[in-house]
Amino acid sequence: MRSVNTANKIGREIGRDIPDVWIPDELLKRQIRRVIGPQIKLHRSDEDRALESYQGALIVASIITLLTVIATVILMLPRATVESTPALITMRGLIDQVPREIVILVTAALLIITLALSFGVAAASKRAKEAYSSAVRALYDAAFQGAITVLAVRRQRTGMTVETSRSRGFLPPSPRPHGVDARGAEEVVAQWMRHLGEADAELTSYTGDGGIDVTGTRSFAQVKHYASSVGVAAVRELAGVAANDPRRRHALFFTSTGYARGAREFADTAGIALFVYDAERGGLEAMNGLAKTLVHNGIR
Repeated sequence: MRSVNTANKIGREIGRDIPDVWIPDELLKRQIRRVIGPQIKLHRSDEDRALESYQGALIVASIITLLTVIATVILMLPRATVESTPALITMRGLIDQVPREIVILVTAALLIITLALSFGVAAASKRAKEAYSSAVRALYDAAFQGAITVLAVRRQRTGMTVETSRSRGFLPPSPRPHGVDARGAEEVVAQWMRHLGEADAELTSYTGDGGIDVTGTRSFAQVKHYASSVGVAAVRELAGVAANDPRRRHALFFTSTGYARGAREFADTAGIALFVYDAERGGLEAMNGLAKTLVHNGIR
């Protein structure tokens, strides 16, 4: 595999197959590396070809340099040593045909060239490794984006159950097996908000509240005790209130049912956290990324 389009396609398949739609990004990236890593087979890059050229030139230069070094050493040997070895006599005779100064200069020049080529090979090798790493990273990123794209759709359909904790400052609301009315729903939401970190969450009055049902120092919420999914109009109304809030508090939306697709999409762009509460069972689900973030980090 060498195409980012192929990597993106495989990432989408991974996103469809992962059981936990709220898998952390780091775990998702590890899964992607495990799957597509063995499939990566890249073409030779320009940097690879440049490295091979440098390596070939270095080999040739090294051989020639070695020969000239040997010739220079033979020139430096005492004549008595040379005459005692028949092979050296023959080589010395050939070398003596070239002026000694020329042999030494050529040897020095070749040593410098070989050294320069060695640095060139090292630099070309670094560039080739960087190009390979960049290409592999692009494949991993494409696969990750493909997986995240699919998971985003799945996350829109499935909420993340909020795990309650007794270590928080306020306990979550207890189950109410007989259900609640609209005002009771607001009380349940206020308890959830206090459990999530909004310590002073309180119900607002019935009138003149601008559509806000529960308010606190860092956040406020609208609560809909509906029998059907919340549409985009209600979420847009809350976004309008949030836009005019001088304290720039978090805007939260709670409903007992769910959200239409348009409502979820608008909430993501407008920065509205969506929750679904279950008063009978005492449960709460975070329905989009911002809601999940508030659950993890607390309302602060």
